[in-house]
Amino acid sequence: MAGDQDEVRHAYGDNMGWRLKGYSKRHSGPPVSVRELSREEFLAIRPLFDAEDNPWLVDLNEVVAEIRPFVEEVLGPLSPDEDYYVTGHPLDWDKDPVQVARDLLDTYYPLATAAFLGGSVATGTYTANSDLDMIVIVDDLPGAFRETLRHRGWPVELFCHTIESFQDFVARDAEGRRPPLLHMCAEGFLMLDADGTGQRMRAEARALLDAGPPLATITELEDRRYGTTDLLEDLIGARDEDERLFVAARLLTCAGELALVVQNRWLGHGKWLLRRLRDAKEDELVDSYRALARGEGAERFIAVVEAVLESAGGRLDAGYRRAAPPR
Repeated sequence: MAGDQDEVRHAYGDNMGWRLKGYSKRHSGPPVSVRELSREEFLAIRPLFDAEDNPWLVDLNEVVAEIRPFVEEVLGPLSPDEDYYVTGHPLDWDKDPVQVARDLLDTYYPLATAAFLGGSVATGTYTANSDLDMIVIVDDLPGAFRETLRHRGWPVELFCHTIESFQDFVARDAEGRRPPLLHMCAEGFLMLDADGTGQRMRAEARALLDAGPPLATITELEDRRYGTTDLLEDLIGARDEDERLFVAARLLTCAGELALVVQNRWLGHGKWLLRRLRDAKEDELVDSYRALARGEGAERFIAVVEAVLESAGGRLDAGYRRAAPPR
């Protein structure tokens, strides 16, 4: 039991308390019964459930007939008219962003069929400035939307969809090689899965991410080569130190994206581009840019960008031509 206690403390923290929530089987809505559980009660039933994908929720509807008497011996009688879940809740809201996200669901979206929490909170790398990135699937949503709000002191970036609108957005994002919704589904917490929709979304997201983005067309590669070549020439010719910094910053993004496209990898904005480059072992590009920014000269950065261009087919300037789009 000591090992179990250590595991629970590691997974949930000393700040966690537990509630048994019962939901009516006849209609959707908020819980119809709620009671507090002791840590001892939770530890007694926790080994009976597989919560690898969702360590914040124990679904008592997984209980098979053989072990139901034991569960009821620990928790008391369970009504046949209710579906039961054991959910964690923080003893101090400010310390537990995952449960803040769950409370937001309970408060505003009790009829949601699936919900994911992604970003730095899901990876455990969040800071005091982090927000809660959430996807919520609601069957009868009038229209998909994105909203920024605050809940219990936490900033929230909310992406609300039907399953159809979610799939449409994912398809468009994948064409542009930046699918943040896919990453949230594949890598985040599955906080809610009322009917299996969440598990299907997670499996599909993982499969799509593993398959990688669409292969770059000749036109896309030429456009990226041309843009990188143009910025590289600007950097080589820059005489003003501040101008050199601004050009180099833009060139880092263009060359980094080109390196990822050559490897047929997903792209990302800002910090996510850095993480994609690290995953692709393109550390030299980042290191040489850092040296430039420290005032150690641009030569190393220029050489690394040249190597990226060579991997894509070389520089492209003279002979590049694009017709204006029709009006």
